[in-house]
Amino acid sequence: GLRAEYARQAQLNEVNLRIVAGEASRQRESTQAQLVAIREENESARRQAELSRELQQAGSPGQIASYKDRAVSIARGHILGKTMNEVTSQVVAMVLRADLTGSVSLLTNGERILMQSALDDWGGQVESATVRSEFQTLLDDSAGLTDQGIGAAGLAMLEYRKADGNSLGWNQGCSTVVDYVNQAVARGLNEPMLLLWKGQCLRKRGDALLAYEAFSDAATLMERDPEDITLEQSQMAHHGVGTTLIALAAQSQLPEGQEKNLALQEALSELRIAAKIRADRGSTRVGVAYTEENMGFIYILEEDWTAALSHTENIDNILPLAWNLTVRNIAARENEAALKRAGASREAVREMKRIQNDTAMVLSLMDCGQIDKAELMRLLPQTYSDEVDELAAHCLVESGGI
Repeated sequence: GLRAEYARQAQLNEVNLRIVAGEASRQRESTQAQLVAIREENESARRQAELSRELQQAGSPGQIASYKDRAVSIARGHILGKTMNEVTSQVVAMVLRADLTGSVSLLTNGERILMQSALDDWGGQVESATVRSEFQTLLDDSAGLTDQGIGAAGLAMLEYRKADGNSLGWNQGCSTVVDYVNQAVARGLNEPMLLLWKGQCLRKRGDALLAYEAFSDAATLMERDPEDITLEQSQMAHHGVGTTLIALAAQSQLPEGQEKNLALQEALSELRIAAKIRADRGSTRVGVAYTEENMGFIYILEEDWTAALSHTENIDNILPLAWNLTVRNIAARENEAALKRAGASREAVREMKRIQNDTAMVLSLMDCGQIDKAELMRLLPQTYSDEVDELAAHCLVESGGI
């Protein structure tokens, strides 16, 4: 008795150390993601060194006026996912200055508000309420649909940032994001970034089919104009299509004519691309694992228990993730039953039981926010609801999406 209790305590300590180490890895990935964003912005500025030299030589109002269309395009791009940098912000600022101080007006009122709001947003020094009121003015007071659309897009951008900070909760900004995106699209502004924001919010809410359509539409638009797409947008689209396809297959809600096995193969391919983009952008192994983790659900849906066990072991060697551990536990249960039916050795069956005990122990010590049963169950067949309840017994059922 005492020896068993001592062994259990030692195992608990070891598990707690793993969870703490995993949390430290998450923090490192979060810092790395911020560094990647800064590096991408700096690289983008470096690629425009030629433009920077041109700007220094543009002295006359006529020369500056020739940059007008480019400045408007840069400001629009900033709102639609292509953040300005040190060089491109100079173009916008220079044209804006020339318009305000020159004898001839270069810009329409809508263009002026768009450029000022993009500049204020990029600089970060201006109170966000000011930026919001600038976008609101574009939406409410512009005569043209194009200006109204970009106003709605700007408001969607601000709301998405806020919602993203609140785990994309539907009532914490996401319903407003979808509303503004729909307003922008209704005014003819059909841009990938808008559809990605909408997809993310609908996915989190659990509207898998609508989210899948938004991600797929975004991906189609990206293929038409790949020059204008950032790696982050590409990653979001591939991850979104892959994850929503899994959810549709798990809930038997695939669109008419889509065959389950083919859909799962497509989902696997999409997640592989998303994981590769993440790695190429400079993400840590933890960041890549966040995307690869979702592949485990595909193996469960295909009932390929061996592949599920192998995949989840690879992820678990990087860090303990709640969904990965859940998939691992289910695969071990199913594989244990299959081994017994096949008359396998006692040792093989014992190994499956060990995996179930280990994964259940780690999950019992994990933060409930990481488990999120409602969200998890959208990616698994309903038959596993009881197993997930058992594994997450220490948590109250929380509402979520996918």
